[in-house]
Amino acid sequence: MSACGVTEMQQTSCGSLYGDLEEYLNEVEKRAQRTCNDSDDVYTQLAQREKDLVLAAELGKALLEKNEEISRANERLAEEYSHKLEVRIFICYSLLFL
Repeated sequence: MSACGVTEMQQTSCGSLYGDLEEYLNEVEKRAQRTCNDSDDVYTQLAQREKDLVLAAELGKALLEKNEEISRANERLAEEYSHKLEVRIFICYSLLFL
């Protein structure tokens, strides 16, 4: 995978993930403002907070998985670069001693 491929992958995958996170944060903020204004039932507020907690956990898990995916891609790129560098060094030494 080329460096461009990893960058494109990060932009497309992370773009939607960050968009989801932004939407979630906006929704939580709006809900907090409504809760302050409304006198909702304590049980309704508790249920909503439980839903928020589950959603936050899902987002955290998605971020962790994305981080692991990017780390693996980074390791592959480092290995490819190292291999190419070794081949070039070998070729240069071979040419020197011919």
